[in-house]
Amino acid sequence: MGITDELSSGLIKELLEYAELVRGVVKGLRDGINLLNSMRAGAAMKALAEGIKLDTKADNIRREIILKTSTEVRHGYIREWIATLVRRLDLVSESAKEAARYLTIIPYLEIPIELRDVITELSRLDMESLDTVYMGLKALLEGDLRRAISYANKAEKIEEEGDNVIVHGRKLLLGLGNRVRNPALLIMLRDFMESLESITDYAEDAADYIRTLALRIGGMSG
Repeated sequence: MGITDELSSGLIKELLEYAELVRGVVKGLRDGINLLNSMRAGAAMKALAEGIKLDTKADNIRREIILKTSTEVRHGYIREWIATLVRRLDLVSESAKEAARYLTIIPYLEIPIELRDVITELSRLDMESLDTVYMGLKALLEGDLRRAISYANKAEKIEEEGDNVIVHGRKLLLGLGNRVRNPALLIMLRDFMESLESITDYAEDAADYIRTLALRIGGMSG
């Protein structure tokens, strides 16, 4: 049994569209950070706002997916898989939105350059993780189980890289006490970086579900 035997073409299209929109929310965040690094604050705020706007559209599609899943999909484990997957992607989007909102209040150019490097690297990994999850989901829905599992494995490695980067960032934060006058800024920076890191965490969770279903389908057809 393949996943396409269970899902209508409309539901498959909506799942891919939803993942693409969540990817767009993360891209808006990544682009905003890159633009701030280039001291293009106006363009950065526009990129962040466009990303947040995509989240609203994604939310509408997510509701449609849940509704269609409850009425169209026969097997309970497929229904549960879809519900869990879209919830993990929703958490990705929420984390990206939260991070984007921090950027509207944090005086970004006052952040020490070494910490900005950490932020930039986290945003790069965020984008790479969403690209990987999207390609893994696409492969799964096309019936290419081996490629789906390969992308899921790659997402896991990206999440591990993110863990290493955030640990380095926390160490830098601890050393900034004497260099940052406003202690509230340190708290905001910590929470902001945690939001960035949570994107790769939730993306890896989504990849886990892609891999789990690919392995289950592969076992059934083997």
